[in-house]
Amino acid sequence: MAHIVCTVSNCYFNKREGCTAPALDVDGEHADESRFTCCDTFIEQKPGVRSSLSEPKSNTSISCRATHCVYNEDEMCEADRIVVNGKNADNPEETCCSTFMPPEFR
Repeated sequence: MAHIVCTVSNCYFNKREGCTAPALDVDGEHADESRFTCCDTFIEQKPGVRSSLSEPKSNTSISCRATHCVYNEDEMCEADRIVVNGKNADNPEETCCSTFMPPEFR
């Protein structure tokens, strides 16, 4: 399980650039670059509503549908660390997994 760094500050699950989600789901079935991936777990933070967890999780399972990523092993992310970006995202498609790496760059 990877260490998750999340810069999507307006995500419900973001806590001090970590992730409090019970599981993370990265999409990008046809992605050949990180900008074509997204964090399907993203939920926009609403005023006054916060995740009940006070600390980011360290054992978050990460499913990955980015089939062209070198870290995808049977639809699970095998990277040691992933970075999710998407400043001021309004929906999952405005986020991305910056750790995505096509096989030719390995």
